[in-house]
Amino acid sequence: MAGKKVVRYRRKPKAAAIIFGIVLVYIVCFIVIYVSKAKVQTYEVEVGSLMNNASYTAVAIRQEEVYNSSFSGDINYYQREGTRVMTDDTVYTVDETGRVSDILAQYTSGDGNTLSDDNLAVIKNTLTNYKTQYGEDDFGAIYDLKSDINATVLQSINENIMANLDSIVASTGSQDLFKTVKAEKPGIVVYSVDGYEDVTPDTISRVDFKKASYEKQNLKSEKLIAASDPAYKLITSENWTLMFPVTQSDIDKYSLSSKDTISIKFTKDNITGTFPFKIVNDGKNSYGEITLSKYMIRYATERFLDIEIIVSGKSGIKVPVSAVTENEFYKIPKEYLLTNGEKGDYGFFIEQSDSDGQVNTVFKAADIYKSTDDYVYVKETAISSGTSIIKMDSNDRFVVGPVEKLKGVYCVNTGYTVFKLVEILDGNNEYYIVKQSLSHGVSIYDRIILDADKYSENEMIY
Repeated sequence: MAGKKVVRYRRKPKAAAIIFGIVLVYIVCFIVIYVSKAKVQTYEVEVGSLMNNASYTAVAIRQEEVYNSSFSGDINYYQREGTRVMTDDTVYTVDETGRVSDILAQYTSGDGNTLSDDNLAVIKNTLTNYKTQYGEDDFGAIYDLKSDINATVLQSINENIMANLDSIVASTGSQDLFKTVKAEKPGIVVYSVDGYEDVTPDTISRVDFKKASYEKQNLKSEKLIAASDPAYKLITSENWTLMFPVTQSDIDKYSLSSKDTISIKFTKDNITGTFPFKIVNDGKNSYGEITLSKYMIRYATERFLDIEIIVSGKSGIKVPVSAVTENEFYKIPKEYLLTNGEKGDYGFFIEQSDSDGQVNTVFKAADIYKSTDDYVYVKETAISSGTSIIKMDSNDRFVVGPVEKLKGVYCVNTGYTVFKLVEILDGNNEYYIVKQSLSHGVSIYDRIILDADKYSENEMIY
């Protein structure tokens, strides 16, 4: 045994280890593909309808009366804008010397003139509304906020001031120079003028709708007032009107000429309602005229209001716009279409060469996706381009080639994409309403791909 050389043999891999390695590689590849593959987003088709809202900016026309001051001096308002006043309610005072205003300021800051819980709630609500509605272009609204809060404070202690007004004025020695102005009639008090106070539905013109050139004078921002200057105005009726310009295209599209009532939504706060409506014409332009008898006080301080006309669209199968795509189909004259008497299949007589080069006429079945009075449409995979089709009992021939795009969606009920036709009846930016019971069309409860343009037909997605 001495001197013999021991040779080591490399062990062969075990079959189990090889199989395990293959399985491991497969699992890793599957995980990588699954993680990296974009998730397919689908939508379950349902029946629905669309709300085709038309947006307009309307001008508010009200019964408004402007009241000018008969005095000059420091002005203080005692009513909050947009609130209702009764006859003989104190609206504002004018101090022609400024002496009484100083004493009133001291009086209103006394310990005995604390605000009530109701007044504090009003101020809190005013501040909340200002914070919610404030925009970068509305810096001037801060002056309205200041005036509103000031009026709330004055209103809260108004009774105490008025009860002691005679003694307060007497202490200044200026009884004849301090003027209290009361409301001449009931109404909603507004502290701005804009030149629209005398506009009526009969006198409105196209220029009145130019919001870019609109100017409003805020009376609350003026500390001093001169005699004959506007001091405030009253809205004296709950009835008011919204006017907005419309084109003939809008009138036809939304059937406005046939409506005597219309449903609208105020964009600012989503308040909706149905009101009397009509189309009027000044000889050059057409306007929509909405007559309202409520919500006047809610929008009393606004001249331009953004509204939406709520128009119910057609009902049918509802699909997202992004789910609709187009596929090409061969377009063949309908007069070449035949029916196989034995099986009832639709198809065409085509010329086909056999192995010997002999040209024969055979029946070629084809699935007809769409049919009109003049043409039928078949898939490009059903028949080859360049194929000659023979007309029955005639020598006329048609060479397959012309195509036309048809709209449809990709249905994925079976795990791969199947193109189904859609015939659009109505639509907006988000959804289409398509015809039901369409041959080769989409059906209720079908699952369709949302991003149709990213896929093609017969593509496996699961």
